Amino acid sequence: MLLFTFYVGVSTFVVRAVAIIDRSEPEYRPEEYKLPAKDVEFPSRNDGLNLKGWHISSPDKEHTVIFVHGFGGNRGSAHALDIGSGLWQNGFNVLFFDLSASGTSEGEMASGGYFEQDDLLGAVDFVLNTGIRPGNIGVVGFSMGGATAILGASKEPGIQAIVSDSTYANILDLIAQEVALATPIPEWIVPVFQPGIIVIADLLYGIKLKEVVPERAVSSIDYPIFLIHGTGDTRVPFEQSIRVHGAAASGSTFWKVDGVRHARAFEEYPSKYIEDTIRYFRTRFGLPSGEIVGEYLQPIKIISIDGDITYRMIGDGSK
Repeated sequence: MLLFTFYVGVSTFVVRAVAIIDRSEPEYRPEEYKLPAKDVEFPSRNDGLNLKGWHISSPDKEHTVIFVHGFGGNRGSAHALDIGSGLWQNGFNVLFFDLSASGTSEGEMASGGYFEQDDLLGAVDFVLNTGIRPGNIGVVGFSMGGATAILGASKEPGIQAIVSDSTYANILDLIAQEVALATPIPEWIVPVFQPGIIVIADLLYGIKLKEVVPERAVSSIDYPIFLIHGTGDTRVPFEQSIRVHGAAASGSTFWKVDGVRHARAFEEYPSKYIEDTIRYFRTRFGLPSGEIVGEYLQPIKIISIDGDITYRMIGDGSK
């Protein structure tokens, strides 16, 4: 009995330690990119949590791209404003928002994509209510956001284009590493507690970890997606995206970025990143493949996850 109590206690501690994350707010705002953003809020589709974001739109634009940040991030993470600025200047509306339990949105617990997919679907509802037609919505997601994009799109036909950067194939593959990062528990012993973690996450918090499997969800998406992953990623090994690509629709593209670490493809190849993303969305939506334009061809400040700062010309030397 004492051993059982200990096992349940450790499993509960682990779930809470991983799922309750520190909030952060964007370092930059849309006005610094000359984007005509409006502060918006809308409910997550099923639980009704209030989510907050920025909407950049124009009546003459018929397609909207939704950005989904990663675990512990916010609506401006992963250079979303840089990428979104390029999309806006090339004919797309853009929606950035904070997932539940992140940024300034409501919620107390992250779930690795399980609840976050409802947040994305709430964002889709918001976009549809602005007058955008179903099928004219795309998603860009980073890390957990990339997984969330696939999970959500598998349930929502209104989404017809996905760019997934550094996704995982199955969240259970990453539990040991994530627990070791968030707690004092060593990675080697976590598999002993994994069955308890799965049960406690479901019983106490309603998080069904066995359903957070993008490689399974993507098989129900009948259009090509665009995957990005660095071969030097130690947080989410790039083999995870290989598995997702293998299960994705015919014609799906996989940009394997040599030597690049987790979700850093934009930092290394900003021009290619933006231009390939724009080309993908134009193709998916049947738009003309014209010249890619925009004032984003300016020096930008690159801040790595480690805090290193560099400046780069987006259109210079990154193709």
